[in-house]
Amino acid sequence: MNTTVYEGDFRANGTVNGSGVAPNATLSPTDDQPYSFLLRLLTTLFFSLIITTGLLGNSFVMATLTRWREMQTPCNLLIANICLADIAVCVLAAPLRIIEIFRGWIFGDVMCYVLTPLQDVFVVISVITHTVIALERHRAIVSPFKPKMTLKRVKTTVLVIWFASYVTAGVPMVIFLKNQLAGDGNYYCFPVFNEDSYRIAYEMYLVVLFITSPLLLQCALYFDIIRVLKAKDEIHVRCKSFKSNSSQRKFLNDRIQQKKRLVRMLIVLMVVFQICYLPRGVIMLMSEFIPDIITRTEFIYVELITLAMFYLKHVINPLILWAMSNDFRAGCWNICSSGDEQLSFRGSHRSSSSYRVKTKRRLQSLEK
Repeated sequence: MNTTVYEGDFRANGTVNGSGVAPNATLSPTDDQPYSFLLRLLTTLFFSLIITTGLLGNSFVMATLTRWREMQTPCNLLIANICLADIAVCVLAAPLRIIEIFRGWIFGDVMCYVLTPLQDVFVVISVITHTVIALERHRAIVSPFKPKMTLKRVKTTVLVIWFASYVTAGVPMVIFLKNQLAGDGNYYCFPVFNEDSYRIAYEMYLVVLFITSPLLLQCALYFDIIRVLKAKDEIHVRCKSFKSNSSQRKFLNDRIQQKKRLVRMLIVLMVVFQICYLPRGVIMLMSEFIPDIITRTEFIYVELITLAMFYLKHVINPLILWAMSNDFRAGCWNICSSGDEQLSFRGSHRSSSSYRVKTKRRLQSLEK
C-alpha cells in the first residue's frame, strides 16, 4: 500500500507519489482501531466515486476532442493528455487501493514492480503536461511569431512526457519496492529504505523535481503572460483614440479577449491542481522532519483530508472545462444529445494556415 517502511516497521505517513505522499497512506496494516471497519467502508465508497466520476468526466472530454477536429489544437491535446492520465488513475490506481484495503497486495512480486510505480507516473505526467501547457501559452502570447507547436510536435511531446515520467518517477521507486508480509497476514507492496539518508534523499528529490520546480516555473510563465496581455490591452485602448479601421480594432480586441479567456481557464486548471497536489507533499515533509506529529489524532484527520484532495484532482478538470469553455460545453451537450449538427467553435480557425497568414498581416498593418 505504498506505505513507507523503515527498519521493518509499518508507519502511518507514506512516501511521495511524484506529487506528494502515497495516496493510500492512511492507517498502517497493523493498526486495529475500532473504527477501522467504518474507515474501510468510507474509503471504498470514496474511491468508487472517484472511479465513476473520473471515468465519466474525462471520457466526455476525450470524446469531444476526438469527434471534432476543429478542437484538436495543441493546447487542447495537452489537456487531453492530462485527462488520459486521470483516466489511467481511475482504471488502475484507484481500484488497486480498494483491493489493498481488504486483501493487501495479491498480485505477486513481479506486478509489485510493474503496477505500484504507475500511480507516481500518472501524477508526474499531469505535472509535466501543466508545465508544457504554460510554456506553449507563453510562446503563443509573449512571442507569437516564433514557430508554433504543430499537432505532430504535440504528439511527439506527449510520448516524451510519458517516457520521461516513467524514467524519473517510476524507475527510482522500483529500486526501493518490496512485497512483504505484514502483521495482519496480508502482503503489501511498498518502498523499503535501509538508511535514513536514502529516504530523505528520495523525498527531497521528489519535492524539488516534481513539486517546487514545476510550481515556480508555471507561476513565472503565467505572471509574464498576464503582464503581456495587460500591455496589449493598454495598446488597444490607445488605438481607440486614432481613426484606424474599426474592423481591425474589433479583430484585435477579439483576439486579445480570446487569449485572455483561454489563459484564465488554464490558470484555474493549474491553481486547482496545485491546491489538491501540494498538501500531500507538505504532509510528507512534516512526517519526515517533525516525526512526533504523526502520533497525534488530529494528524490522521488532516491526512485523510489531503488524501481526498489528492484524488479529487483527477476528477475536477472536466468540471472546470465545462464551466469555463463554451467549446467543450457545446461539444459535450452535442454528444449527450447524439446530435450530428455542425458546431461553430470559437477556436476552430486556429489550425488554418491561411488564417494565421491573414492574422500576421493584419497585426503588422496595425503596428505601422
